[in-house]
Amino acid sequence: MVGSALFVLPWLRTLGLLLLSLAVPLAYESVRRKVKERVIYVDGTGADVSHKTLKLWMQARGMGSKLIVGVSAKNQAAKTDMVLNACAVSVVDEVIAEAPEEVDLSFMEEYGIDFVLSMARASGGVADDVIAANKCLVLGTDGTARPAERKAAEKSE
Repeated sequence: MVGSALFVLPWLRTLGLLLLSLAVPLAYESVRRKVKERVIYVDGTGADVSHKTLKLWMQARGMGSKLIVGVSAKNQAAKTDMVLNACAVSVVDEVIAEAPEEVDLSFMEEYGIDFVLSMARASGGVADDVIAANKCLVLGTDGTARPAERKAAEKSE
């Protein structure tokens, strides 16, 4: 800011330009740390591509740079419909047709997933090791994503 102020004054323009040029690496590093690639995973099993599902997927995509939707239905016809519906949505980057029913850390490492996003009332589908590693985010009714917490019974042990 001092460099900008000095650059405006004609007799101190050179000093202002020097100070502004010294600030460029700091600004670059600040932006580099803010722009990170994050891969978000959402379980799409049972998703009927309603407005609520589309809103969830758009919010999930807004949290990261890539959105992966996993489908793990046992009924082959229902699985095919879910995969085709997820592929038709523009915010979904990748669909995993053979996703496990419960996401664990090894599955996340295999596909390069950074975070798993689930709804506020959905408790299943995520292994305890993912919750312990703070890799599971819960989307509240207010639209805010928070790290998932373990159940109260597990905390007391």
